[in-house]
Amino acid sequence: MLFEPKMQLVWVNGPTGRLTDFLERCCLDQGTVHPARALDNMNAATGYAEPETDGEWAALVARLEADAGDDSLPLTHPCEEFSPRQRQLLEELEHQLAESDADLKLLNDQLTLCRTGSEQFNQFPGLEVPVDQLEQCRFVQVRFGCMPQRGLEMLQRDYSKDCLLFLPCGQNEQGCWGVCLTPMVEAARMDGVLAELRFEPVHLPGAAGTPAQIVENLGRNIRLLEAEKAAALDHRTALWQQAKPWAAPLYALACRRARVEELRRCAAVRGERFFYCVWLRQPDLAAFEAACRGLGQLNLLPDRVLARRAWEQETGRSERK
Repeated sequence: MLFEPKMQLVWVNGPTGRLTDFLERCCLDQGTVHPARALDNMNAATGYAEPETDGEWAALVARLEADAGDDSLPLTHPCEEFSPRQRQLLEELEHQLAESDADLKLLNDQLTLCRTGSEQFNQFPGLEVPVDQLEQCRFVQVRFGCMPQRGLEMLQRDYSKDCLLFLPCGQNEQGCWGVCLTPMVEAARMDGVLAELRFEPVHLPGAAGTPAQIVENLGRNIRLLEAEKAAALDHRTALWQQAKPWAAPLYALACRRARVEELRRCAAVRGERFFYCVWLRQPDLAAFEAACRGLGQLNLLPDRVLARRAWEQETGRSERK
């Protein structure tokens, strides 16, 4: 059986002004360091509290990922700081992307309307009367919809003498699609009959011409809108590609600082001092201590030692690949 090094709990304390440097140089850059929430290992009566974090860097990560859209952000060396020039560039980029996204949303909404309308009108291929003319009838109520086969059989058997005319226009697995025509004065009574026949009405969007003509016109609109959408997507992609040279290093910086913000929540602070505790493998303790000594003003205190399996069970973590 291979030797498994034991896990060592180490307490670190120092001035709060050193906390960020400690996290960046001793925790982030040490891949085998596992921070533990200090307050979970302290008595609440000591008066220590979790340090405040504003989440600024995590918000910046989210902004840049939203700006990138479906494109990936390459791993690169982080820049030194979030400079005023970068802030200006980011604001300009997001303004341009917001305009592009608004155009894309409008195109997507129009495409949805056209595709939905095309699907609806496509259910009535046998209707050769212009839909707009049917809907202008003053004394006849017109309903478009679908009737199941059983309802159609009931209509022909039990209601053939009623003032209800059903014009079949197409059929699929849902049933028979068509148009119901009833005198306006009988509309209320016929509503009950149609409900009994399980007739499901559909509301068609306003359009002129027969269903076949409408579907053809909508098809042309859909092709035009898809071409406009492709051009809009290319424009958005070009905006992002132009921004990548400065956005990628900024993203790397934001990810690093966001991770530091996350690690800060494990600390306990009181006044001008912080306490921090980490788990690490015993063979890595010397390197960790050397990194802390390199910062200065930090005190280390080794604590509990656990076998790795016991540590995994207690913390719910694992170092196994």
